Amino acid sequence: MRIANGNALYRAGERIESMYMVRSGCIKELDAAGSDHHSIANFCMAGELLTLQSAGPACSRSTCLAVEASFICAVPWHLVEVASAAAPDVASELMNLIMKSGVAARELLPMIRSKGALQRVAGFCLDMRARVALRGHPADEFKLGMSREEIAGYLGLRIETVSRCFSELARRGLISVRAKRLQVLAPAELAAIVASSFEAKIPETIRDQKYGTRDRLNSKATHA
Repeated sequence: MRIANGNALYRAGERIESMYMVRSGCIKELDAAGSDHHSIANFCMAGELLTLQSAGPACSRSTCLAVEASFICAVPWHLVEVASAAAPDVASELMNLIMKSGVAARELLPMIRSKGALQRVAGFCLDMRARVALRGHPADEFKLGMSREEIAGYLGLRIETVSRCFSELARRGLISVRAKRLQVLAPAELAAIVASSFEAKIPETIRDQKYGTRDRLNSKATHA
């Protein structure tokens, strides 16, 4: 099925009778019934299953919206049950995959949001790269379907801060951004930024501002 940009695949509270996989495009998952960008909990990319709340029909706790025109593969749960009954061994692996869908990305988000602005954006670039590689596609350059505003909401930053962080990473030669295409040039250096405990060498203009509130950094680290 095709989901137009901005349209919902389903909304919180609706009963879900199928499991869904993104064939192309990108779907954002919003916690509860939220409609603003700040409630974005996950981006599902091509080749990924949407996060499931149960292994069977159930009411959704998330709202799923297309961030670009997307094609979705829907497999009704009753067909999953038939296939599982016919091949128990395969069913066990399938259910393991289903129950893990979206979990890793959602568990990673609080860790990313606990860091500084440049670390969050660097971590986002690495996470997207890893997920593209996991699907067997070239991971050094790929398209980001989501907008800067959506990335900002996902990371808990201002859109201006996200743009400045992308520019700073590009200035350092770690990434290249052209329109919505992201090229990761130095993954090891990005990982080092994510692992750092403070942002001593980051320009003041891109220090972390979460919804208008500037983080308090250790003054010694800031001026080191």
